[in-house]
Amino acid sequence: MEPSKNIVRGFAAFDRLLERRPDLHGRVVFVATCYPSRLGVEDYRRYGDEVVASVAEVNHRWGTGNWQPITLMTDDDFPRSVALLQRYDVLIVNPIRDGLNLVAKEGPAVNERDGSVLLSTEAGAYTELHTAVDAVFPFDIEASATALEAAVDRDRDERARRSALLRRIITSRAPADWLADQLAAAQAGA
Repeated sequence: MEPSKNIVRGFAAFDRLLERRPDLHGRVVFVATCYPSRLGVEDYRRYGDEVVASVAEVNHRWGTGNWQPITLMTDDDFPRSVALLQRYDVLIVNPIRDGLNLVAKEGPAVNERDGSVLLSTEAGAYTELHTAVDAVFPFDIEASATALEAAVDRDRDERARRSALLRRIITSRAPADWLADQLAAAQAGA
């Protein structure tokens, strides 16, 4: 639960989607795996509280006795995280600013459902993956809701095409290639 991961705005975009699309109530669930980070830093603790409050607000607004729109998981459970990456229909990676962001690559590499990826233009992986993901500007909640809606509604053939393209892109370069690019850029700028 780091402020740079932009979790609260992701929930706000999902809330906006549920406002627009009552037909999705009871049919979609936002599963958020958000592990607390740097608990000794007040800003991080406060942001963690904001994440929890945002989930409670969306669930209170739209939830029913049979359905809660957001499931928040805060314990670090690696096997469960991999299982969730295998099963997502839409993966949201929406940092304000990030390095490579391996989740944007790990998710499509293991996903078994031809899931779509919404990826922040501010994530390092965006430059490499932009042709196969839905771009989101991390501060634009309305546009993020629109991208989320498009991903939820995407037909199976288009999902399969994008997913195959993502896997080809991801497997064509190793993380060491990205690191070499970064080091070369740093040396060129020095």
